[in-house]
Amino acid sequence: MVAGESRNDRAVLKKLIPALYPGACPRVEEINDEIKLAAAINQLSPRVEVIRKRALAKARDCRADLAGVVVHADLDSVADESYDRVRERVTAQLRRGLPCNSALALAAVEMEAWLMQFPDAFPKVKPGWAMRAEDCRKDLALLPNPKEHLKKHLGKPLYLESHSPLIMEAAVRHGHVSARPSGNNRSFRDFADELAGWKK
Repeated sequence: MVAGESRNDRAVLKKLIPALYPGACPRVEEINDEIKLAAAINQLSPRVEVIRKRALAKARDCRADLAGVVVHADLDSVADESYDRVRERVTAQLRRGLPCNSALALAAVEMEAWLMQFPDAFPKVKPGWAMRAEDCRKDLALLPNPKEHLKKHLGKPLYLESHSPLIMEAAVRHGHVSARPSGNNRSFRDFADELAGWKK
């Protein structure tokens, strides 16, 4: 089950999870409500309870067992010393509040910085797109505004957030996705490691 605040980011995760999941991946469904965690760091328990109830209800509707819940949040800041504190706090609350495996997709800064780890996927979506060579060498978890960066440097047509699921779909389809892609983003690696540790 995927939960989070953005429909596009949930769609990205629905494409990404099967590519990272160890072994045969269960069916990936999503909770359609916008659930914001990063902005509610001091009031996590009620948000996690909403996720728990919605996930269990969705599993019942699908007549399926709940294997786990992936929760997305944009950190809205780079992966500095505050990243560890936020990640530890949210992860602990998810583990306490959910009756199943959980994984936190805490994207530093935004999901676009995760997409940028797969530069070869961009021209598969739009032939006029190409990431700059210097961007492929950056620590993308320290890029302060990846969405605006793509709009400025990717090429034509202008990047829109609605392109993000298509980019991840292309990255998966063409075999670019792994737990340790060529690009560098610590928040992506943390998510991949957490997902890999799910108990079957």
